[in-house]
Amino acid sequence: MPLEGEWARADVFRVLRDICSNENLDWPHMARLYNFELSSLEDPRGVVPISAWFGVFEHVAETLGNDAVMFDLFNNIDIGCFSIFDYLFSCAPTFRDACQAWVKFMPIRSNAYRLSFQETDTGGYVEWPILEGRGKWQQNMFGRIGWAAQQMEHATDMHVPPILIELATSPPKNTSAFQKKYQGRLKFCAPHNRISFPRTLLSRQLRRNDPHLYEIILKAATSELNSFDRLESPLSRIANEVASSLSNGSCTLPQIAAKLGMSQRAVQRVLEKEGTSYRKLSEEIRRSAAERYLRSTELPMKEIAFLLGFSELSTFSRAVKTWFGVSPRKVREAPADQPR
Repeated sequence: MPLEGEWARADVFRVLRDICSNENLDWPHMARLYNFELSSLEDPRGVVPISAWFGVFEHVAETLGNDAVMFDLFNNIDIGCFSIFDYLFSCAPTFRDACQAWVKFMPIRSNAYRLSFQETDTGGYVEWPILEGRGKWQQNMFGRIGWAAQQMEHATDMHVPPILIELATSPPKNTSAFQKKYQGRLKFCAPHNRISFPRTLLSRQLRRNDPHLYEIILKAATSELNSFDRLESPLSRIANEVASSLSNGSCTLPQIAAKLGMSQRAVQRVLEKEGTSYRKLSEEIRRSAAERYLRSTELPMKEIAFLLGFSELSTFSRAVKTWFGVSPRKVREAPADQPR
């Protein structure tokens, strides 16, 4: 269910191509296979479909024969590879300001999702939403986590800052240097994709902050935001709201429309324009989430049923049988590379 109009910046492919320049990667073939323009890699404002953004990462990891390689590749790139967005964190006044800047300016990186930042009694966290129904995202997320941790390492001048990394997927079969570095601080099969940190880190002054330089950085980022934010996909907002509302049972059309500040008819018009309906969209998202929970976590069946908004385990089991032709247990036991 790749959603039409969803994009991410193409520079991540250019970075991936350059750091894997000695590998046997056929980029023209990948461009044809995943339907993106190869020229977009050289365009400072180039974008690619979100389905390609995910698919290429999976393709490269498979070609390299290492399903943990993205952690290391993106934890070791130079600051500045992603232009102004890199400097929003490393040059911020404090760790808190850096996280807030990430959230504010995420629309210059993609219109498919929004990063969130929350403070708690003991600290805070940044969280990437799980984009259900857009294909396999694990390798892309490994790359994003490797990059985000590197930003925090650089900003705090710590080889291993006191952060906890949680990923909503099973661990890779291979082991990376990144995993060894964060041993004990990296948790797989979690309910979310999140980096948490203690409260003492939030107010930490970042050594590279220069008020005048940061003012210039914010001005440049605001200029990009004004350009890219106009490309936001209303369909993405609807899909992501449905995905985040499954577990609390509040994902009916009236409830989602109210949460988005839209009328029910406005939501329906967006979906009709994309050739789908609310029922089809919500069903595909629930199906995608079920497959991810069954294949990438060890959560009990009852808990998965609850997270998907099913009040009864038997109802969940019947739905899975309809979607995949087999029971939930059979889906969980099937080899990871078995065709869906």
